[in-house]
Amino acid sequence: MEMSIVEQRYQAVMAVLAGDPVVDVAEKVGVSRQSVHGWLRRYADEGLVGLQDRSHRPDGCAHQASPEVEALVCELRRHHPRWGSRRIAFELGRHGCPEPVPSRMTVYRILIRHGLMTPAKRRRGRKDYVRWERDRPMELWQMDIVGGIFLPRRFGGQGRHRD
Repeated sequence: MEMSIVEQRYQAVMAVLAGDPVVDVAEKVGVSRQSVHGWLRRYADEGLVGLQDRSHRPDGCAHQASPEVEALVCELRRHHPRWGSRRIAFELGRHGCPEPVPSRMTVYRILIRHGLMTPAKRRRGRKDYVRWERDRPMELWQMDIVGGIFLPRRFGGQGRHRD
């Protein structure tokens, strides 16, 4: 006979409440002591509902702008269609923003998400760059020109020069 997760947790909680040590119950169930203590706390607060599985997903995103800030950004863009993300972020900081002023990139993402700006074309990738190297030696030469004057170089004792 197979028990549900809630039933297993309920039996573990009942065993601890009956006087069994948490360490023994945790070992028997195959979980940590902290899990058993969490089940006890949740059972005391919420009853059987507290023993159900819960999502580990956070309630919110700390770096995401609030809906009020997003609405303010959209409103500024609609009133001033020529303003870009940099100007809107500046104006939010200048005239008081209900929360910390979002970065220029956050404002840009908000405008893109709401269709108030078309995304800029990305720069070309590294694989598109042309490298200045050749297959054989001496196929590519380099010359230094300073102030429009060609300065010849002498290498390793070739020719004589006066001091």
